[in-house]
Amino acid sequence: MYRASALLAIRNSIDFDDPVRVAEAIHSHSIDIRDGYIFIDDEDVSALIRTPEISDAASRISSGSPVRREMVALQRRFAENHDTVAEGRDMGTVVFPTADLKVYVIADVAIRVIRRWREHIAMGETADYDMLLTAQLERDRRDRSRSDSPLRLAPGALILDSTLMSIDQQVSAVLDLYRKRSF
Repeated sequence: MYRASALLAIRNSIDFDDPVRVAEAIHSHSIDIRDGYIFIDDEDVSALIRTPEISDAASRISSGSPVRREMVALQRRFAENHDTVAEGRDMGTVVFPTADLKVYVIADVAIRVIRRWREHIAMGETADYDMLLTAQLERDRRDRSRSDSPLRLAPGALILDSTLMSIDQQVSAVLDLYRKRSF
């Protein structure tokens, strides 16, 4: 959803450092998730939001309090109408603090960058490891140091180190954690 918001900001030539205008854009458009695809005003933008530019823009716009308030409301409305598995850097601390299960997924930064690099290569794009590493480190720094909803471990969250896990292994591990939880 933050990536879709970043795309909205870019399409509307909104400065990323103007959280009020970004929040207004979010409010005046529909952002929705359907069957794993992301839509803005009924346009499937799933592929468009998986670029380094959008990733960086999403991190930059997410630091603004008006944007965060708009997005939290949007995410909570979505969850009211759907069984929800949500991922994001403030899901367990801010958006869904009373979630049945909170998993804080970590991985070595070098592995995270290699995964991103492979995504780009698989899509036929060129990718520069050093550039991706610099961008990832900056995003992590920005997300940990923002004043509104900084990245941190949620109370009661279980830590999953995914460094050496495939996607299937990660999914299996989370499902196992869910099954083992007593609700």
